[in-house]
Amino acid sequence: MVKGVSKEFEREIRKTLELFIEGNPGYRFHASGNEPGLTKDALAYLADTNVLKGAMGEFRLTAEGRDYWEKLNAPRWYWFRRNWFAASVAGATILAASVSAAANIANLVQ
Repeated sequence: MVKGVSKEFEREIRKTLELFIEGNPGYRFHASGNEPGLTKDALAYLADTNVLKGAMGEFRLTAEGRDYWEKLNAPRWYWFRRNWFAASVAGATILAASVSAAANIANLVQ
């Protein structure tokens, strides 16, 4: 989420995005113009960030939007899926260093 966004606006963005995620595939939101101000702002924000695509008051979720939803709700898993190789190399390096340190300590104790 963008820094400096109020908590109310952040909640509205999440709520609006959740409508699209939980809707049936191909769900489209028809903005009537009677929505509260925060909802209009949330729709505009999500459209500006390419999370939603819309024309003439009809919005639909994009693939980038589904990715954004995952990033908001599971940031660690989102990061790991995109950096699994680097994380695996780091884990193997830490494991090898730990085993080596344990072996050195065992040799010193004897």
